[in-house]
Amino acid sequence: MAFKITVLGSSGGYPGPGRACSGYLLQNGEGNIVLDLGAGALANLLKYIPPDDVDGLALTHMHYDHYVDIYGLCTARRFWEASVTPLPLLAPPHAPDVIANPLQESSRDKFMLSLEVRGLFPEVRDNIAGFEIAALPAEHKVIDSLIYRVAFAGKTVCYSGDTDLCEALLEQARGADLFICEATYTSQVREKMRGHLFAREAGRVAADAGVGRLLLTHIWPTLSVDRALDDARSVFDGRVQVAIEDLIIDM
Repeated sequence: MAFKITVLGSSGGYPGPGRACSGYLLQNGEGNIVLDLGAGALANLLKYIPPDDVDGLALTHMHYDHYVDIYGLCTARRFWEASVTPLPLLAPPHAPDVIANPLQESSRDKFMLSLEVRGLFPEVRDNIAGFEIAALPAEHKVIDSLIYRVAFAGKTVCYSGDTDLCEALLEQARGADLFICEATYTSQVREKMRGHLFAREAGRVAADAGVGRLLLTHIWPTLSVDRALDDARSVFDGRVQVAIEDLIIDM
């Protein structure tokens, strides 16, 4: 199987009509990893693979629209008939505390045994299911967040998570075949919330980094995806698409 990416969720902040929050399935024939698993993304993931076939999960940060479906995924794996090894988890260092906090005390320790937390902040490097994964810190307000770069068979994907403009974003995106970049805001609004990007800024980073293709994601549900495309295309001459659920990109 070739390296391919499936959009599981594309909505910024909360699930829009018919849309889930952030999530991406990466497959290479050797295994499967997931980048973020926000609200609603698990239901889309299970269209493609069973929960036991997830070989690793990489979370950019611990806002619910990027991680909350981890509870359903781990529950599905824990109560499956077969015994499954703990799920490798790449995430910022406070992730275990955030995940454990809502759980009942009586089940918290057992639930956390379903996860194998890996990685050191601020820089993360790992290899899961044949994917080479590198992460650098993003600029996302006051919460630790990561920008991932994933490589397999000479092809690279950069996934911004949520971030404002920063050097790490340009570094991680440089020369990537596919740049999955948040574009929370469009030119429909005058000001943005710190820690996020305008679609035009995503396009500018794509141009400066020399990426092959730009995939806009995390667009606020009430804003126009067509406007986001226009904004990004005004500064980036390469191929631009908007992430929609069940879109599959063959690398």
